[in-house]
Amino acid sequence: MLSKIFAPILIVALLIARPVAAQERRETQASTPSDAATAFASAKQYDEAGQYENALASYRNFLKIFPAAAQASKAQFRIAQILEEQGNASKAFDAYQTLVSRYPDTPEFEQAVAQQVLIANQYLQGKRVVFLGVPVIPGTERAQQMYRSILNNAPYSKHAPVAQFNLGLTYERQKMLADARNAYQTVLDKYPNSDVADDALYQIGYIYMQAGTTGDTRDLSALVQARETFEDFLLQFPKSEKAAQARDNLVTLGQSEAGDLMAIAKYYDWARNYKAAVIYYNDVIRKQPKTADAEFAKTRLNELRNSVGEDALRVGSERAESGEQQALRRRLQAQVETSALADYSGPSKRDVVPDELPISRAPKLRTNVRDVQPLPAVEPALPNQ
Repeated sequence: MLSKIFAPILIVALLIARPVAAQERRETQASTPSDAATAFASAKQYDEAGQYENALASYRNFLKIFPAAAQASKAQFRIAQILEEQGNASKAFDAYQTLVSRYPDTPEFEQAVAQQVLIANQYLQGKRVVFLGVPVIPGTERAQQMYRSILNNAPYSKHAPVAQFNLGLTYERQKMLADARNAYQTVLDKYPNSDVADDALYQIGYIYMQAGTTGDTRDLSALVQARETFEDFLLQFPKSEKAAQARDNLVTLGQSEAGDLMAIAKYYDWARNYKAAVIYYNDVIRKQPKTADAEFAKTRLNELRNSVGEDALRVGSERAESGEQQALRRRLQAQVETSALADYSGPSKRDVVPDELPISRAPKLRTNVRDVQPLPAVEPALPNQ
């Protein structure tokens, strides 16, 4: 019964739709620059009158019919701007993305990329992603996606260095420190002369510093890398706004590193591994010469020397040389020194330094079967009666 009722309705709808579709195709095929200008002007009238919904619909219809018209990029740009003005940041970003990918030669290219960066920054700074009209979750991941899109479509834009640096910030806020460090390093590699190059190098040092001074496991190698990075930063960017902070960080790193070295030295001292303790006490003295830890290390080293002696503290497995070894070493050293003189014309080396120790000759190798002599026959002893 229902099929009998709806069948005539469907037929009528198809008959109506076919002429409309055919008309749209004819309009598209027969369109001229004057037609495109007229359609764009109509959309612009809605725009200037503040009828933004009608303007959006007209601009979109214009792009559908005239996608390659001279006014197409301007229409797409206005769609993005209207969406942004209406507070629909995510859709506005996508509209700008359509503009820079579909119309890369548009005069509005750099302005569109700049607006994309600003929108991504909003999400980086805490703007929440909206779902069904309700802000639900922080937009760090959405910002990350936006920065990646910018860099994929406009890697050589003048705003690309900022996008690359901010991409590193998104990783850092998500505790993805290795990815963050790589993103900052990309700033230095691809955009070394940009305004954010100093910030990128500083952040690399800061990431190493965090790894070496916080957490349950403190990484001494990270402290060393942090110190080297901040020193490099001060050499490359001595006038940076962060130069003062970098110097303060170096002081903090020195104190932290010295504290760790002192803790290790005391541990080896307690375990009576005095050779290892001496190494770390000396490191404390060398790296923090005017601190209380350095004074403690000096005092403790003197105590160890008095209690166990210098030989017990000597690093390495060296043993005292015998008289023969000392004689051989002196003779070989003198031979090297005299033979190295370009104008030496004196007596032979053996006359200058007489043999205190005869050099042992290695046994001569047997190179012929004749060198091997048969053993003499030995008859067994006769039994005694």
